[in-house]
Amino acid sequence: MFKKQIDTAPNSHPSIQPYSANELNQNFNYDSTIYNLNVNTNSGFVKVLMNSDKPNTSIEKELAILASPIINLGAGIEKSQTTSRSLNELAFGLNFKTYIGKKWSGQFAFIADKSNYPSHIDLLLKTQNTGQGYGYTKDNQAMYYQGNLTFTPNDIFTIQAGVGKHFIGDGYRSLLLSDYANSYPYLKVTANIWKIKYMALYTNFQDINYSSGNYSDYRQKFATIHYLSYNATKWLNIGFFESIIFQAQEDNYYRGYDLNYLNPVLFLRPAEYHQGSADNALLGGSLKVRIKKKNILYSQLLLDEFLLKELRDNNGWWANKYAIQLGFKSYDFLGINNLKVQAEYNVVRPFTYSYYQDASTLNTLQNYGHFNSPLAHPLGANFNEVVGGITYNNKRWIFEAMTSLASVGLDSNNFSVGQNIYQPYNNREQDYGYNTGGGINTKIMNNSLKVSFVLNPEMQTIIQLGVNNRTVKNDYSNSSTNWISFGIKTALINQYFDN
Repeated sequence: MFKKQIDTAPNSHPSIQPYSANELNQNFNYDSTIYNLNVNTNSGFVKVLMNSDKPNTSIEKELAILASPIINLGAGIEKSQTTSRSLNELAFGLNFKTYIGKKWSGQFAFIADKSNYPSHIDLLLKTQNTGQGYGYTKDNQAMYYQGNLTFTPNDIFTIQAGVGKHFIGDGYRSLLLSDYANSYPYLKVTANIWKIKYMALYTNFQDINYSSGNYSDYRQKFATIHYLSYNATKWLNIGFFESIIFQAQEDNYYRGYDLNYLNPVLFLRPAEYHQGSADNALLGGSLKVRIKKKNILYSQLLLDEFLLKELRDNNGWWANKYAIQLGFKSYDFLGINNLKVQAEYNVVRPFTYSYYQDASTLNTLQNYGHFNSPLAHPLGANFNEVVGGITYNNKRWIFEAMTSLASVGLDSNNFSVGQNIYQPYNNREQDYGYNTGGGINTKIMNNSLKVSFVLNPEMQTIIQLGVNNRTVKNDYSNSSTNWISFGIKTALINQYFDN
């Protein structure tokens, strides 16, 4: 699997995903002129198995166009203490890839979905009109599309424009930028020089509240995201992250994309201060340590806003907004080839990723969200979470067991306690006394067991049997739900059922 190879390679940068074909070619001598442009490697704890051998190299033409179907067909049943309901997965689409010489390539994929998901996902779709990484969803009908055009002038630079998703990190979750939300327009420039890989990502996010699915009513916002990955030694990687979110419209003035934020150089905060801007800035970093190559300790730190004095006072000041991730993963665990274990802890303080609401415009556009979904962790903020999993693959068989336990603080009245990033942080009841998990403290546990067989590695088509359990407990309810599903699917995008 590519993820294992890139994770354990001495001078690779696996924290910037998806991986481009030329990056795989440089590290592992794959033929980038005919291979997959972007390798999705974060599908649960199963890092998608593409091909265990070198891809077919029979195509050597200046122009190649490859097309493959996307099929998600499945059925299942969900049972709780009081009800039983049938589940189905019904989605179709096409995936196109084209290669023009050695420097140009493109990819386009779309999916039409009409599925009946487990009840907690179904509730999310009905209340937010979005979920499972898709676009606007209504009456269980959703569309998804992604596409890009990539230019690789040399072994250093890659320039890509398109609509899609990105992921920054080494863990199952990301507290910096994840692939949970819907796809979005972007321009990405990466440079791979010496021991450094640098990414400048320019994006167009949308707020779909009050739009009823009409694109003309989507409210536009933009972001500039920078991430630098530095391999300080063969066993130590250090990363630096920053993001600026700004809205397209300010009162009656259409601001558009602020040219000051097109600056590709890291550290935009000084530019923001120079502007006298109130745009939403996030700073962060990552650290990864390889131990005997196949054992990896990783971490992330995100800073939204804080004061050192308030941290020392430990009085729960609302604006101490930060997130921390600590994790461990091991490949070929206990000497067993292709056995991987992973454990991860995530904590996000209340009000992190959220932003204030303008009294005159009722505007909350500058939160760290897109399409009614968080751009980082699916749970938003105000939670602690532990995730653990084990994966074993043998030839085309993949066996996966995973569990997650989260303690989340939900709103208990008309005021926000900082979990929903779409609630403005000035809609709070007080300034002090906010502890992580405060509010209606809710325990959410997810357990899953999956067995998959890879039918076609190059098309990413698998047959999968899954058994799942979800329990939710707080002072007002105590529920447990089980569901089992079986089907054939194309592992093109990640869908999260453990939020």
